[in-house]
Amino acid sequence: MPPGSDKQAYVDALADMDPITLTMQSTAPKGAATGRRFEEYAAAVEDWSGGKITFELYFSNAAAPVAEVDDALVDGRLDIGSVVVALEPQQYPANNALGDLSFIGSQQPVEGLLQWHGAMIQTAVESDEVQQEFADNGLHALLPAFSSGSYFLDCVEPGTALSDLSGRTIATQSRTQSSEAEELDMSPATISYSEMFESLQRGVVDCAASSLTTSSLGGFIPEAPYFAYAPEEGLGSPGGSIAIGQSRWESLPLAAQQLLQDRIDVLLQANFEATWENVQTALAAIEESDGAVSELDGDAQAAIADANADVLETVRGEHGDLAESLLAAEESWSQEVADLGIEGVDVDYAGFRDWYSRGTPDLTAYFAELQDVLSTQRPS
Repeated sequence: MPPGSDKQAYVDALADMDPITLTMQSTAPKGAATGRRFEEYAAAVEDWSGGKITFELYFSNAAAPVAEVDDALVDGRLDIGSVVVALEPQQYPANNALGDLSFIGSQQPVEGLLQWHGAMIQTAVESDEVQQEFADNGLHALLPAFSSGSYFLDCVEPGTALSDLSGRTIATQSRTQSSEAEELDMSPATISYSEMFESLQRGVVDCAASSLTTSSLGGFIPEAPYFAYAPEEGLGSPGGSIAIGQSRWESLPLAAQQLLQDRIDVLLQANFEATWENVQTALAAIEESDGAVSELDGDAQAAIADANADVLETVRGEHGDLAESLLAAEESWSQEVADLGIEGVDVDYAGFRDWYSRGTPDLTAYFAELQDVLSTQRPS
């Protein structure tokens, strides 16, 4: 099937295919905003295949724990799922090097999300090293990177200056976040998502490195309603990937493979819409909790920049081509997103709720550019 083929072309191409059912795991409960990406992707593939491909969905990680999804894709418990490579750095060193640099780009809610996905996906699909790691672990990456938005210092007490943050304990989720916390003179602690609310409530930690999505879904906001960030200097933002077991992938006819790849735009569209919905919900909860979203003071922003520079140099020493490719992609996608003419793309968190009330912008041009990138891994 040539790129850009319409629905009827796929229905015709798969007309003689024996019907199949693919098992796929969602990270969220049925109908939840963050799980919409899986549900809408499944519905689109079913529709475009003329019903020849259907899905059995497992919700809330019911088939396999997050850290075992890659194993489940290999042993057949699942066909498609979200693999968090950050949980297995020894198995996915190049992918984790890319994750170490996930602080790239703008941290604003619209342009940052679009820039991040463009740059991270382009770098991953163009890297033989990254793609080979998936293959070596028995996987085919349909989407090598996705995220639910920027990370913040989410704290029980307000504070934006280095002196305010010094000495606080913070729950971190990655080695890059831990390095950033130490440069801020904070004490990082590894605490699982499921324990975050209680840790903040009981004072085990003073802060958490968290996205607005995570804080909102986890119910942390009433306990920790003070969010601080640097608009152009991000915290590490470990994301996930969408993969299919390699043996299952190879068993599919070419047109089915192409359809699974081509409709990843539906998954990403749903991911963006859910992220912005969660940001909207989080901002309302912050206001109700008398909290705030604030920019860090210059000294704290400088500390994060210093930590990120050190991480960059470490990755350059181990995966130099990957680091340089990502920096070039970041610059390219920053300009690309600016040139697309998306209304209000540079909105900040103060203006986000008004922006959101006007409806999700038309991202057709953005996805056309992104599909050009993804076409490099499209089967033919």
